[in-house]
Amino acid sequence: MSAAQYVLPDHFDGIIVTAIVALAAVMIRSGGIKRGLELMPWPDGLEYAAAGINLAKGRGAVLHFGGYTYPSRYTGGYPLILEFFYRLNGEDFPALYASMILGMLSVFGVYLLTRGQFWRLGATIAALLLALSPVFITYSSLVMSDVPTLFVTICAAVMLVIATSDYAAQSPGWMQLSAWLMFGLFAGFSTISRPTNAAILVGLVVCVVMVPLEHRDLASLAKAAIAIAIGFAIPVAWQLHQNSINLGSAFASGYAWWVPEVYGAGGRTFSAAYLFGPTMPRNPHGNVLVYVTTLLGLDGMLGDRGNPRYFLYPFAAAVFAIVGFVTIFRAPGRSRTRRLMWFGLGYLAALTALYCFYVFTDVAFILPGAFVLFIAAGCGTEAANRYARNVFKNPNRKPYKLAAAAGVIVLDLLLFVSLASEAAVRLGAQPVESVMIPALQSVDATLPHDAIVVSNISLQVLELYLPGDNLHFVGLNSLDPGETFTDYHLHRLYEKRAAGWNGAVPPVVFESEQISADESDSLAAAIGAKTPVFLLLAAPESQQYADVLKSELDQLQQKFTIQPQLQNEAVALYRLTPRDSNLPP
Repeated sequence: MSAAQYVLPDHFDGIIVTAIVALAAVMIRSGGIKRGLELMPWPDGLEYAAAGINLAKGRGAVLHFGGYTYPSRYTGGYPLILEFFYRLNGEDFPALYASMILGMLSVFGVYLLTRGQFWRLGATIAALLLALSPVFITYSSLVMSDVPTLFVTICAAVMLVIATSDYAAQSPGWMQLSAWLMFGLFAGFSTISRPTNAAILVGLVVCVVMVPLEHRDLASLAKAAIAIAIGFAIPVAWQLHQNSINLGSAFASGYAWWVPEVYGAGGRTFSAAYLFGPTMPRNPHGNVLVYVTTLLGLDGMLGDRGNPRYFLYPFAAAVFAIVGFVTIFRAPGRSRTRRLMWFGLGYLAALTALYCFYVFTDVAFILPGAFVLFIAAGCGTEAANRYARNVFKNPNRKPYKLAAAAGVIVLDLLLFVSLASEAAVRLGAQPVESVMIPALQSVDATLPHDAIVVSNISLQVLELYLPGDNLHFVGLNSLDPGETFTDYHLHRLYEKRAAGWNGAVPPVVFESEQISADESDSLAAAIGAKTPVFLLLAAPESQQYADVLKSELDQLQQKFTIQPQLQNEAVALYRLTPRDSNLPP
């Protein structure tokens, strides 16, 4: 098979995959893009977007707010992808669209990988299963690394197939080595997107052991290993350099910098206790039960009994995936196909085993390795239905074969109902639009370009959505009462300082329950120097926090005159002017 035949499906394949990708786009946007625009969940989406912007500005994969720069807790793989989109489309480009685009490319990639090995129906089913996977749909509309890492993993799998293909073997040696180099590069990039994805190397070892390469002489193996190592080392070396610059050590962790009580030396990030004991967030079952039921398509049984939906794929797809694996591994020849499936299975098994020991539980963690399940399910669906058709055509069929063929029909119906119901639920959802982001955009149009803005909204959010070069943001307080837009990062910095850290922190007007005299005097001096000063408040979501804000406003009114400028259901904007007694002499 030539490279062109592998990469480019025929016209009918093009029509099918275009329709499935369009369906994926509709599914992703069906519930609205509110959470993606607001960079939820915090701090994940917020930090990814901020690191991507700061890479585009030349600061590195860091956070920058309140005039200071801090390390991000996350590695730089996904921010590098966001940097590419920011540089291509400008810094106003909504970061969530990167996940959407890579999600649709992932659907195309799964179709391509499956079609390159199997039949058209199998490829169609595999791509549909991914396009209608609830966890895939949800995370494709968020600024999170899971779907982009899935895309990078699929790229690595494509490179593996090309590197071990007959076409590469018959081509000049440099072409095959280039494919191995690109495999290593994608594997390394997947690792710096999420360090646990180093498990992809386990998949490589498994596939080579289970289906040895055609050229097994020492020189060929050494060349392939060197090419993979060089490719893998390039992104990893970049990440280690970033760690050295921003964290002081190549092997330091941004997680430990921000949350030392969980990820520091005394934390228990990985433990055997999480196999069957409770984990975060709100998982009383332990990791083993969650991930095993997910892989079997039975995870809905652990959730709301009134809504027993699956998260990764349905039960019928899991059965067909088993059929697909058995069919592929028992088929004579087709070493390239078996190698791909062993690669995916080894990677998925290693990734799942690793996350079984992790303190947090999320089905999205194993999504990058789950591509092989969608391929196997597509193959298994086609193989099972071919078997059923042959049985029904055979007048001398045996009863047990007829029962097996009937079971295939039942599974087909279950699969159709599962996918159709998921599509119906998504299409029937009422899109929820963001109120905060349009509110911030209206504030941005109101503010003078050189204003000082005091706010209870996350300073990092303000840096992203009010991006004036001369705007200066000051925290109203360092509290994080757990409300949607309050400042998690500022709160963590003040906690670090209270624990003995001596780094710089952005100033706040209320470091305690009482107003800071230094900061209030600084604001008064700025107003005296003709610098406009504004107070931007997000509406409180609890009575307790509303009482805190009322107390702070009462104290501010003793120092300043507060003049309303703009108000809506999300924010209120006021201008501060000093009372006569506070005017500078």
